[in-house]
Amino acid sequence: MKIQSHSLLAAVAAICLTVAASAQTALETAGAALKFGDLAAADAALAPLATGEKPDPAALNLLSQVRMAQKNTKDAIALAEKAAQLAPDNADYHAQLGIALSARMPELAFMQQAMIAGKMRKAFERAVALDPKNANALVGLARYFANAPEIAGGSLIKAAEFAARLKELDPFLGESELGRIAERGEKLSEALAHYEAAAQTKPDAGAQFNYGRVLAKLGKTDEARTRFEATLKLNPNFEAARKALAELAAPAAAH
Repeated sequence: MKIQSHSLLAAVAAICLTVAASAQTALETAGAALKFGDLAAADAALAPLATGEKPDPAALNLLSQVRMAQKNTKDAIALAEKAAQLAPDNADYHAQLGIALSARMPELAFMQQAMIAGKMRKAFERAVALDPKNANALVGLARYFANAPEIAGGSLIKAAEFAARLKELDPFLGESELGRIAERGEKLSEALAHYEAAAQTKPDAGAQFNYGRVLAKLGKTDEARTRFEATLKLNPNFEAARKALAELAAPAAAH
């Protein structure tokens, strides 16, 4: 009986390891598919893990990201909420919930946005409480405090504090957020310095465009043109940069 019992336990353990390995493989497959934009493949890999009596929180979280890419923010929120409920100590899941709620806000009426904003802030704050170095949550809080009205706790000072913490983890993201915050406060010279630092940190089309955009606001047309051209070299499909170049050329053509 003891031999049979040990054999049974070994068999059960082997089955559990096989199931776990299979789940991990499916998550890796889905993650790779999402990265390369194959949403159908990611969806197919995750569906078996995200359904049933015991859905996998990691699969729910990743499927929420797939729904975001599919522009289905309502389902993205539901999936992220379930993942955070099943694994309440996982900072990434709370951060994903905040991201999904943020993406949903522009689709709603003003009063609904106010309700969603509170949930979004709580999700990001929970993520940072669990993991003070969670970059997605730090970005979320920096943007919340930069954009929220004062009555809802909005504060450019608080926004800058979270952006500064982000800069310690990721100089590119931190400088980019600090630039946005300074620009929102109409401190253009300060914003320009942050955008310049971001552009020097990483060859990114968005950073070059933001740098050029503020240069244009400051009347530095030639320098702005150079940055917009650099943007298009990095991303030829960056239509906003193409439009900005045309706008710079329009006064000269009219003259």
